[in-house]
Amino acid sequence: MKKIILCVLLSISLWAFNFEEAVIEAKKEHKLLLVELEMESCPYCERMEKFVLSKDDVKKLMDEHYVFIKLDINKEVIPEHLTSRMTPTFYFLSSDGESIIEEIKGAPSKSDFINYLNKVKEGK
Repeated sequence: MKKIILCVLLSISLWAFNFEEAVIEAKKEHKLLLVELEMESCPYCERMEKFVLSKDDVKKLMDEHYVFIKLDINKEVIPEHLTSRMTPTFYFLSSDGESIIEEIKGAPSKSDFINYLNKVKEGK
């Protein structure tokens, strides 16, 4: 039972931070920042989660090289330089959160998303 509670608390903490906290984490870990702009009831966001973001090989690659955060465009403060309001939109940012390296609008396939992850990390 303790393990279940711990897992729930850890998963909540991984998704519970805001943009500023994600930047602090990215700087501390020397990783790039990956931001997904999403919103409730977005079928393409749900598709990305189900078929791409939840897959072990994608999660592993993201965990190794990125600090990932999801921001709901209707509920959270979105940094001014992240101007897209199309969901999902993925922003690959420098670890300080200021420089946009790559912007992807829409829901790419798993293989295309992995290619973006590798391309951006190799160019950092």
